[in-house]
Amino acid sequence: MVLGIAAGIFLGDMMHRSARRPVAFALSVLGVAAIAPVVVDTVRDKVAGPNTRRGTQRTLRSIREGAGAPARDIDFVEEELEQVYAG
Repeated sequence: MVLGIAAGIFLGDMMHRSARRPVAFALSVLGVAAIAPVVVDTVRDKVAGPNTRRGTQRTLRSIREGAGAPARDIDFVEEELEQVYAG
């Protein structure tokens, strides 16, 4: 960013007046595009970061669903409980 400002100061006098505004606008757009990912990540962290309720729920869901353990079939538990209570 500092290099861009320095280049603008040095080259500003060399450019025609009609060319300065489009170049300044283009550099401004590039600057905003460079800063946008940082702003988006900051807002996302504030809204759904690990210290928020939504972030905590997402973390717990990922732990429960994606723990790496294969899904187990636990239908046999209901059958055994029915036998215990029926018998």
